[in-house]
Parts: sequence; C-alpha cells; structure tokens
Amino acid sequence: MIIADSLNIGYKDKAVVHDLSFSLDKGMFIALIGANGAGKSTLINSLIGVIPPVSSQISWKLKTDWVNPFNDVGFSPQSQLIDWYTSVSDNVYQGPLLAGFKPKEAQKTTKQALKLLGISDLSAKPVDHISGGQQQRVQIAREIAREPQVYILDEPTTGLDVETSEKLFTYLKQKVDAGSIVLTSSHDLTLLESYASHVLFLDDHEQKYFGPLTDFLDSGTSLREKYLNERKAIEK
Repeated sequence: MIIADSLNIGYKDKAVVHDLSFSLDKGMFIALIGANGAGKSTLINSLIGVIPPVSSQISWKLKTDWVNPFNDVGFSPQSQLIDWYTSVSDNVYQGPLLAGFKPKEAQKTTKQALKLLGISDLSAKPVDHISGGQQQRVQIAREIAREPQVYILDEPTTGLDVETSEKLFTYLKQKVDAGSIVLTSSHDLTLLESYASHVLFLDDHEQKYFGPLTDFLDSGTSLREKYLNERKAIEK
C-alpha cells in the first residue's frame, strides 16, 4: 500500500504540487491523468524518492523480502534511462540481477520480458543502434523482468505501436489481478479506460479526483469525454 495524506511536493521548501491524498492498494490499476504541466511527473518523481515532499510524507507499506523495498518497485520514466554501452539483452538483464535475482532466474525473466515487448530479435544489438521506440521497449522490459510488486510508469506507450501498447497493458492488468499495483500516466485515455480501475486526476498542480474509474465517469461518457468536460469546467 502507498499512502499520501495532504501531501505537498516541491523544490527548496516551495510546493509546486498541492494537497495530494490517496491510498494505492494491491489490485489497483491507477490512471494518472492531467494536462501537460499538471504535476504528473513531479508526483511520480516524488513517489520514487527523487523529489522529497515539502510537507507530509509518502508512506510505503509493502510486504517484501528485499532489504531495500525500492527493489520491488519498477519505474520507467518519460526520458530513456538505459545503459547506452551494452546490448539490448544486457540492459534488460541488469534489472532483475540488480534486484537480487539469481543469474539463472534473471536470464529467464529477461527472455520473457524481451518476448513480451517484441524485441527478442534485437537481443544482441547495442541499444544505440536501435530506434527510439525500441529503446522505450528495452526500458520497460528491464522493469518487467524484475517482477516488482509496484509498477510506476510515466508515459510508457510513447513511441510504442498499438499492438505493443495493448500487449503491455494486458500484461500489467494480469499483474494487477495477481495483487500488484500499477500507476501509469498516459495521454491515451481510450487505452487507460480499457484497463484502469482507478483515476488520479491532477490539474493546475492540484488533485481534482482520486477514486474508482466508474465513479469518475458520468453515465454514458468515455474517459476522454469526461476528462475534456472537467478541463473545460476548470478553465471557466
């Protein structure tokens, strides 16, 4: 479980994202939505410990065998965070190995992640010799190979084709059904609506809604329509 209560996030004691309160529990697939600059990436960076809270705190309550609980968190940022001097397979292999997997188990989960993201045929290639979309797949595959309890993904479908995006979200939904937590931002609201159980909606650096997707949607409206209607109401 990940809990925030009246959380303010910022820099040098100045809050830039205000009054966040939520409880993310196992079995939740959370769609983090909001316009560019709303504070989504700032929140994500605070969740993983890059940006400290200005006030209050984020409470992590994970059932984990790891000495460091963050070994059980898979994180994929918007910008590519990969080792540019190794091959595709070595990049992915580093994920489970650094998380404490034994070499044979790390090799197994690496192969599975490469297959899921459709990059098995690129295994031996240096990552600087593949496309940006393929590099995005490498980054996500590395986190999947670690088999974490919590997945925090910032715009994971950027650069991915429709088929790969669907495969990724189907896999994440299976992990959620098995008890994992997924928090992902994306501007593909149609895709999010098909998989998310909950919505965390930020606008103008503030939380506007957190709760079940079904409660957020008006009768007969899609997530995209509801989001656009909310944005129009806020801007008035």
